[in-house]
Amino acid sequence: MMRIREMRSGDIPEVMLIEKESFNDPWAEIHFYSELYLPVAITWVAVSTGKIAGYLCCWKIEDELHLNNIAVRRDVRRKGVAQKMMNKLIRLARDEGKRIITLEVSDRNPAAIAFYEKNGFLREGFRPNYYEHDHANALILTKHMETT
Repeated sequence: MMRIREMRSGDIPEVMLIEKESFNDPWAEIHFYSELYLPVAITWVAVSTGKIAGYLCCWKIEDELHLNNIAVRRDVRRKGVAQKMMNKLIRLARDEGKRIITLEVSDRNPAAIAFYEKNGFLREGFRPNYYEHDHANALILTKHMETT
């Protein structure tokens, strides 16, 4: 059984392992620690069998949610972990009357793009050379809450 709870500082070593295996240009540990104390931040971990299976970092900005990071441990990918975290985020957005959820995703990540589009996100912008490590472009994806 998996549960989603607030991230704690003791979770960050496990979160960092997932971060490093998931991204070419991973956040530093200090980013996760600072997220824990940032008033606008939402930080969740998905826990299954006593281990962190995934995490999500998001910011509440006025009537929007901005998804900064979502990642799942390699050995449990494609088992619904990301979907459960996304479902919880969408419920939160509805419950709090948020207008949109927005994010940037590399245009070189078709699996992530497909996941977001399956969840009702639309391509609404483009940032050229957004990612420093490989100069990949970013797509700006937005989910409009009033239409869902």
